[in-house]
Parts: sequence; C-alpha cells; structure tokens
Amino acid sequence: MSSEHKNPGRLLNGQYVLLTFVNFLVSVSYSMVSTIMARYLGSIGLAIALSGAITGAFSIASMVARPFTGVINDRCDRKLLLIAATAGMAGCTILYGISESYGVLLAVRLLHGMFFAFSSTVNMAVIPELVPENRVTEGISYYGVVQSLGVAAGPSVGLWLINLGGYRVNFTVSGALALVAAALAMTLRPFQRQQTPAAGRWHLRLTDIIAVECLAYALVDVAIAMANGLENSLLTLYGAQQGIANIGWYFTISAVVLCVTRLLFGRLADRRGVAFSLYPGLALMIAGFLILWRASAPWMFAAASVVKTLGVGLARPAIQAACVKAVPAARRGSASSTYYIGSDIGQGTSPAIGGRIVDLTGNYGLAFALFTLPLALGAAIFAWYERRVRKGRRA
Repeated sequence: MSSEHKNPGRLLNGQYVLLTFVNFLVSVSYSMVSTIMARYLGSIGLAIALSGAITGAFSIASMVARPFTGVINDRCDRKLLLIAATAGMAGCTILYGISESYGVLLAVRLLHGMFFAFSSTVNMAVIPELVPENRVTEGISYYGVVQSLGVAAGPSVGLWLINLGGYRVNFTVSGALALVAAALAMTLRPFQRQQTPAAGRWHLRLTDIIAVECLAYALVDVAIAMANGLENSLLTLYGAQQGIANIGWYFTISAVVLCVTRLLFGRLADRRGVAFSLYPGLALMIAGFLILWRASAPWMFAAASVVKTLGVGLARPAIQAACVKAVPAARRGSASSTYYIGSDIGQGTSPAIGGRIVDLTGNYGLAFALFTLPLALGAAIFAWYERRVRKGRRA
C-alpha cells in the first residue's frame, strides 16, 4: 500500500466524515422518493398493477446488477464510480417528475436501481481504507447510524414538500440533494485501485464476482436479511390482527435502538472478534422473534422490537466488517457485492415465504417462530466456518 493510501490514525477523520455525509444526503434523497413512489404513480392515473411493477423494478434491477458491481468496483476508479452512481441517482430522481409515460418511468426506475447497487457496493468497499485498521467495524457502525438517520428523515421531508408544492418539487429537491452529494464526492481523495495488467484486464472469473472468502458471512446475512424482510412485510398486518391498529411505533423503537446499539457497541467486534458480537446478536434476534410468536399486547411487541433490534445492531456490523476484511484491499468490491447479494436474496424472498406460511396457517406468529430456524442455521454455518479456519491455521 502506498503512503497515499495508508489507513488514517483516527476514526473521525475528514475523508471518512465526508463519505458518511455524502451517504447521508443520498439516503435522504432515496427515502424521499421510495416511500411515496406508489402514491405518486397512482396520482398520475396508473393502475395498481402497473404501479407495483414500476415500484418493484428498482429492487429487481438492483439484484440483477449486484453480482457485477463488485468486479467493476475492483477494476475501475472507485471515486469516479461513486460520483457517477450518485449523479445517476440524482438524474433518475429528477426524471420521475418530468415524464408520466409508463415505459419511461419503468426504464428510469430500472436505471435508478442499478445506480443504487453500484453506490452501496462502492461505499462499503472504501470504508476500510478511510478508518484505522483496528476500527473497521466501528466505522461501519457509525456509517450505518448516519444512513439510518437519513432514511428516517427522508419520508417526512418528502411528504412536507409534496404538501408544499407537489410531487415535482419533491423529486427536484431529492435530485438536488443527490447532486450535492456527487459534488462533495468529487472532493474525496482517490481510492485504491486493483493493480491489474492491461492485458486481460477484463477477463472475468467467478471469483471476480463472488468472493469465496466471504460466502459464509454472506450466508449468515441471508438469515438476518430474511428476518428483516419478514418483519417489514408482516408486522403491520400482525399488529392489526392482534388489535393494534397503529403499530408504526414498533419501527420507531427499532430505529432508536439500532442507532444506540451501533453507537455503544460498534467497536465490540473490533476488540473481541466477530464471534463475540455475532453469536449474542443472533441469539437476541431469535429471542425477539419468539416473543413475537406469542405477542398479544403492545408491551410484548415493544419488547420484541428492542430485543430483536439489539441483535441486529450487534450482528450485522460485525458481518459487514468481516466480509471486507476477509479479502485484500483490491478485492473489497467483490466482497461488498457478495455481502449485498446475500442481503438482497434474504430481503427479497422472505416476504413471499412468510406470506405463504400465513396463507396456509392463518398464524402470523408462527411465521416469526419458523424464521428463527434460518437464524439458528446461520449461527451453525458461522461456527463450522470458524472451526475450518482454525484448523487451516494450525495445519
């Protein structure tokens, strides 16, 4: 590593803070749009089915692009890639308010999802070089807190702007925030690049797309993401079934607990190892879902929110940091995309699986109980992988 790219001596250095603020602006911009997209499409006269197709196109495009974001990340200038992805999201956001054509909106939504995939991958890949080597998990935790604050603030800002001047004002301001983020990203110093000979530079192997060293970690995050996806898709319906009409406070509690947990315990995995955070984290998530299994009163839902989110706050930053630390700096893009592929799979499949369980049994609580099994399996996979690594070191 050249002197230009030596890790800094302190966590809250200028480059890390700037990247975190760039991501905050992107998060606000993203959530200003994502939470009102279906409502906007309905307002311009599109049928519910067409609105659903356009809204869902974002996630589909992100999942399709994700396997290729890592290799492109590792073989291109990461700073330019970050600027281009951020500017691309800004352009897409502004375009939403210009056209009311189904075909155009679908194409823009697909592009937006692709740019988002590149943006999230490059951000995760560059954090380790902007923070001290022994504080990567802590850096990822604080980064996640600021991102969560942006996602939490965006919907309120967006709705306020819509009430003030309509959807076009919301899209314009959202796009402007992303453009400001792209401009700020230009002031970042260059990131590390893979030193690959020009000949055969674009020769593609499976290991360029999937970082094998991170597969065990990605599989654990499939389980965590499945739990989050199930919670997001079924919790409101479950609360209504139990006679709790407005259970939005569950997610408010979760957001507060997540921020506090990441602030207080972000450095735990750096100091004591991944397992020290991961096993308790998964155990708390399982306990939270078991509470939901039998939840019948608001206090039980509140307790489940606290316990489950404590687990997420402990486990997820440790897994994210383990992924990017498991590979050389030049392959962090592949490691980041491998992690996000697992996250996308878990988040995308669990609503359908959970919904099917409810359709067959009529029991929302049972769905939460059954989804403790992937979390337990994730712990077993991690234990197996850790034993294998230790045996390899002794050999």
